[in-house]
Amino acid sequence: MVNQQMPPNGYSGLPHQSHKSQVVAVIMSILFVLSLGFGIWAFAGMVENQTNLDDKIETASAVAVQEAETAKEAEFTEREKNPYKTYKGAATYGSLTFDYPKSWSVYVETSDTNTILDFYAHPNFIPGFDDTRFAFRAQIIDSPYEDELADYDRAAEKGEVKVRAYRPEKVPEQLGAIIEGEIDRDIQGRVVLLPQRDKTIRLVTESEDYLNDYQKIVESMSYIP
Repeated sequence: MVNQQMPPNGYSGLPHQSHKSQVVAVIMSILFVLSLGFGIWAFAGMVENQTNLDDKIETASAVAVQEAETAKEAEFTEREKNPYKTYKGAATYGSLTFDYPKSWSVYVETSDTNTILDFYAHPNFIPGFDDTRFAFRAQIIDSPYEDELADYDRAAEKGEVKVRAYRPEKVPEQLGAIIEGEIDRDIQGRVVLLPQRDKTIRLVTESEDYLNDYQKIVESMSYIP
């Protein structure tokens, strides 16, 4: 019978191995909890990022749809303006002629004194005269060109408007002026002044929103000096 020799003090090593196993188990448990926590955090972040991405895509899509609708409306509005209508004034006052969008509404006043012609044009309908900033107005004023221009020269000295020389495309022999800025109290716009014998032709837009349309109308304008 073989005698087994015991370690000193009768220690077999088993309790030490059991302690190491417990430490390993605790460490593994901690690592598992940390991994689980990281996984939950990462998943939550992924869900949040996906939600933010979905929101951004939805917002971008809505903006794209709105921009497309706006572009279509603008295109439709431009198509509705054509073909332009033509206004032709009395031969007595130089046969003032110009083209304007057919989709615009028009109101015309005539008189034998002061403002001989007052032509109003505005998109769709005339909304009223008190607070409306009209897209286009054409006037023949019973006042010399120099007198009408002098008022704007004084405004230019105050820095309220800018005045520069202008020759109409279809009547290049006539020298007039373009006025830009505060053309009237609290009204930002543009005015073209032209001499017409002892009178003055005044072409106006009372809103900078209509400058493109205004420019087309002015370029189409002609009259007999």
